[in-house]
Amino acid sequence: MKENIIYPLNAIQWETYVQLKQDEQLTQHNTTVCMPFERSSAQRFLSAMQQMLDEQRYLHIHLVREGDDIMICEDWQMPNNVRHLRMSDAEWEALQPTFTKPFDPFNEACVRLFLVETDSQIYVIMETLHLFFDGLSQRALWNAFEDALQGKPLYQQGDIAAEKNRLEIASYDSDDYRHAKEFYLKKFEGVRLTDYCRECDSPLGPTISSHPKVSATIIDEGCQRIGKTATNVFYAAYAMALAYMSGERQVAFYTITHGRADHRLNDHVYGHYLECLPIIVDTDPNQTVDELLSQVHRELFCAMRYRIYPLYHLLRDLGLADVGTEMGNNSDNILEYIHIDGQQCPTYHIDPTLTGEHSSTYITRRDTLYEVFTDCSSALYTQAQIDELSQLTGEMALLLVGDQEKMLKEIVPFER
Repeated sequence: MKENIIYPLNAIQWETYVQLKQDEQLTQHNTTVCMPFERSSAQRFLSAMQQMLDEQRYLHIHLVREGDDIMICEDWQMPNNVRHLRMSDAEWEALQPTFTKPFDPFNEACVRLFLVETDSQIYVIMETLHLFFDGLSQRALWNAFEDALQGKPLYQQGDIAAEKNRLEIASYDSDDYRHAKEFYLKKFEGVRLTDYCRECDSPLGPTISSHPKVSATIIDEGCQRIGKTATNVFYAAYAMALAYMSGERQVAFYTITHGRADHRLNDHVYGHYLECLPIIVDTDPNQTVDELLSQVHRELFCAMRYRIYPLYHLLRDLGLADVGTEMGNNSDNILEYIHIDGQQCPTYHIDPTLTGEHSSTYITRRDTLYEVFTDCSSALYTQAQIDELSQLTGEMALLLVGDQEKMLKEIVPFER
């Protein structure tokens, strides 16, 4: 008999679980990734997806209660199947915006595999619950799908996710954790996280998103010329845009890293390894572009150095609510395509339907463009607000790879 495995939740998983309890219809933690193909591939793809379910225990993952504890269970006995749907093209267009449905994490497998056949195409859809999976986990799923299509052995996860969770939880009693906690409590004493949302009775609302794009060629060539990374440039650009949107010169927002320094955590390994901490950026217009970028560089490395102290522990220890904006750079590690039969096939995300999420912005590489993707709850922001933030972030990135000796007030195209 195949063995199950049970292990505890880490800090970010606990926070996600608490958020899921807000409303049983909440879908902000669903990650639904879709890829269109020619209809002739339907049976081949169904077989590959079924092989994934038959051979990989983590595709049957869910929560269990053990006494007073909530635990994660990779459970061969939890039923899961490929959902095979047939509909017209018009029905698919109408259904797609509402395709994402809430998960019941205690009573169903928290991975869903769909194959949708329409009049003209088929769509392979993989939906996961962010409680268990970070962004790179989608890559692990697509790579398993590609391996199954090509008849390759599927990567066996072993107990890697369980081991990583247990190691993180054990670290909370370490000297490094206590040192990081002391550092951040001092750094953020009296500081509030920056936001530009409107006040409302409930943050829950339909998801809205914005997807402007800027030239990757200009950004990358500019970064090479000035000796900075695109990550550094986009975080600085976001700080400038957030300062404009909030009206505050000093901004504090969450950063996101993917926590996969362990060499085993390659792009075939699932898990929730996101690590994030807030950074503080002073957008003083009297500093040079180079001074701003250097400041952001120091902040990012500081966040990486002290990331053993989880963001949600910092919020708890400071007595802060989970509010504030978020910024992440996906461009270097979350590649939103796979290769099938020698062809590069792009994927895309189907937005969740109900969220209480504050503004979250991610930078994703799409061929010759960087996409500045912002999503959030429509109860907290207007479409015009997030369009403006995303557009400004892209425009500022283009400006910041120019003359490093210029003062910010010389290049910023808006009144502060």
